[in-house]
Amino acid sequence: MIKFICKPIVLPSMSYLAIILFFIITWGLGYSVTRFTRRADNFFERNLMDIGIGLGVFSILATFLNFIRIPLNWWLFAVLAMLLPIYDLARNYRILNVKEHFKLTKSNICIIIVLLIFAPSLYMYEKGSFAYAYLEDDDSWEHARSIKYIAIEKTAFEPSSALSLPGHGLFHYLDPYPPSYDMLMAMLHQLSPSLSWTLKFFNALIVSLSIIFFYFFAKE
Repeated sequence: MIKFICKPIVLPSMSYLAIILFFIITWGLGYSVTRFTRRADNFFERNLMDIGIGLGVFSILATFLNFIRIPLNWWLFAVLAMLLPIYDLARNYRILNVKEHFKLTKSNICIIIVLLIFAPSLYMYEKGSFAYAYLEDDDSWEHARSIKYIAIEKTAFEPSSALSLPGHGLFHYLDPYPPSYDMLMAMLHQLSPSLSWTLKFFNALIVSLSIIFFYFFAKE
């Protein structure tokens, strides 16, 4: 397993599918939840915040599915995330017409500025994390072990043999820690063969996306 994690950093073609999966899951779950609430009037704010809300929804959903012993597969989350969006799209295909919503209003200009801050932030974090070929410090290696286990075994419950080990057992961040971070990375790792790339890229992406989410938080 360590040999697998320490392979030189490359961007396999399957990693692009992991990026698509990330946005399908987060946006779809966020949309499905906010669909029953009063959504923001601005088209771009609605969809960007769906991603942020979806991250939180994934944590709850993944923990619940794991609790009732349903195998954690990436396609299961993709299906659950896209059920309502596909249903609504079938009823009204015009919701995909972005041109109807794009106008150079003050609100949209501010969102563009925030996106222009997001882009170099993502580049900075991504470039810095891949400047070093391996994972850094103990925590990342501990998370990597838990992520690999969930990705293969499709559960966040530890085997009794792991729990019986001294100290924190074999998986430090599964029990009693909430395992939602490792479960998210494990779902992405099921499509992306490089665990190191998965951890580094999606950490950079989530941290950079927080700039967008915090802007809307501060705006409110």
